[in-house]
Amino acid sequence: MVDPQALDLHDPTRTAWHGGGPRPVPTLVWRPASDDRRARPLVVVSHGSGGSPQDLAWLAESLSAQGFLVAAVRHHGNNNDENLPEGMSFWWERAPDLSVVVDHLERTESLASVGVVGYSLGGYAAAAVLGARIDTRKLERLYAGEPVLPIPPGRPDIAAEVAGLLAEHGGRDAVTARAVADYRDSRFGAGVLLAPAICPILDDTSLAAVRRPVLVRWGDADEVEAPEDNGRRYTRLIPGADGRSMGEQVGHFAFGDGDQGGTPVRETVAAEALAFFGSHLV
Repeated sequence: MVDPQALDLHDPTRTAWHGGGPRPVPTLVWRPASDDRRARPLVVVSHGSGGSPQDLAWLAESLSAQGFLVAAVRHHGNNNDENLPEGMSFWWERAPDLSVVVDHLERTESLASVGVVGYSLGGYAAAAVLGARIDTRKLERLYAGEPVLPIPPGRPDIAAEVAGLLAEHGGRDAVTARAVADYRDSRFGAGVLLAPAICPILDDTSLAAVRRPVLVRWGDADEVEAPEDNGRRYTRLIPGADGRSMGEQVGHFAFGDGDQGGTPVRETVAAEALAFFGSHLV
């Protein structure tokens, strides 16, 4: 398997969390082995919180082997090398990263169509470019300290922490405006959500308005993102979504490259994602 190409992309419309300059959008690209110059379907991949593009290498390699161009973002401030409070708290900034990648590859490649894959918090990012939006009232309740979402381990004072971030980054109104914005990108024609996150804070009507084919997979033993609140809920609310559990004993990290016990799950999901994108993007 050929190593992925590293792209040093940036978004000049947004600023890096610290140090100034444009927001970095570093990306790995897996290219099909056959270079016949024909237009290729592109799949853009979003990793989980604190993760990396390599976490989904198992899927990127499977797709690229079948002729897909695959681009996986390393989300600024929320990856395995750089976890900043802003990156962990302002998750909506992930969605524009995916559009930045498509902007670049439209200029440099011949693209036939575009799909998206997201794992865990990346599942939210994938849903966002398909039309999912954060609910303003639920976000305000979260700011007030209500447990709208589970409190992350190691961040018991998250409400006070977020209050400080709001003040530092333009105030509550400015941050809220970005949080609840519509990040839908019509270029994304289909999406795969793997053990997806934060569905409880999303606007139900925005999910009901998604008009793209969506495949959702989760494990019933997910110890991070409760399936009833996330995988099953995304499936219920997105019209026509193809959702199912990968098994009663399957946990959250079976979808990440580091869990060797999840190999059979990943093999099955890779085959299903290939068939799904083969039907909707090719």
